[in-house]
Amino acid sequence: MMKAFEKRSLLLGLYFCSAMVAGAPHAMAQTGSFGQPTPDRNQSTRALVEELNVLLEKGEKDRLIDPWFLRDIRQVIGRYDRPWSEVLLSDDFSARGPLPDAPWKVTAGEFLIDWRHGLRSVIEGTSAPQSAPSGTQDTDEKDVAKALLGALLQGALQGDQSSNQASDTQQRTAGQATFAAVQAALPISNAFAIDVTISLRPLANGVEDGFELGPYQGANASSGYRLSYVAQDRSLQLLKISSRGVATIDTARLAAGLTDEQTHQVTWTRDRDGAMTIRIDGQDAIAVTDRSFRDPFDGFAVLNRGGDFAVRDVTIAGVTD
Repeated sequence: MMKAFEKRSLLLGLYFCSAMVAGAPHAMAQTGSFGQPTPDRNQSTRALVEELNVLLEKGEKDRLIDPWFLRDIRQVIGRYDRPWSEVLLSDDFSARGPLPDAPWKVTAGEFLIDWRHGLRSVIEGTSAPQSAPSGTQDTDEKDVAKALLGALLQGALQGDQSSNQASDTQQRTAGQATFAAVQAALPISNAFAIDVTISLRPLANGVEDGFELGPYQGANASSGYRLSYVAQDRSLQLLKISSRGVATIDTARLAAGLTDEQTHQVTWTRDRDGAMTIRIDGQDAIAVTDRSFRDPFDGFAVLNRGGDFAVRDVTIAGVTD
């Protein structure tokens, strides 16, 4: 039987380390550009997290602490454990415009630099799909809609000029674009941290469909993860797009919609084990583990399905293996 003083020592160590981690938000309040902690703060927090993990491993191995308490402590640590130390992309869209600087490339519709709002796209409205794409066996209306959105995204994000021309022709109805897409081709590690500041403004006709964004694989951006926001029911959907089609990983409904002309912070993290957390304005929205994609990603894509949508800034960080 373990001695009582050993258990008390472990608990005291966890208590003081947890207290220090709990104070990390104040320590991390002094940040560099795009909300990234300064190097010294980042290294100190990382060292503290590693020390906590060592204590937790000992407690779990020797069965010194209740497993529910261990779980709660790990959840707290997870909020501050940021192994994504390598900044892969950081852009506040301050280019003189009208088009964004490389590596961004507009592949469908219009995404233009707006000095007030960032990278902006205005789609006045879209028509509802009448039927599912050929070959789909989905009967549920929402599944059909998601499959169509996935098909639109795959068609929108073609890399060569001929594909761009075909996509641009197909996406227009009565001379009006029905969606817009932009992508940044750059290597993104399988574990990543994505911070995006977005805004949505209501249109006069009241049509705001929503947006999609996420990392992709392949030169044609035909597979990867997509975070989809549906303005009509204020829902977030984490989608997986692959050669097999579009699948829903998890969903969440926001208490308040994003179409309020205010900026909103989307924070999306994925660790080496495939555990993903998506937060909206600091509040947890989706937490799920998915290991469908094990290789690095080839870029980041943004899609406006309908509405006045803007990306104020983007920061993508990764890990070094």
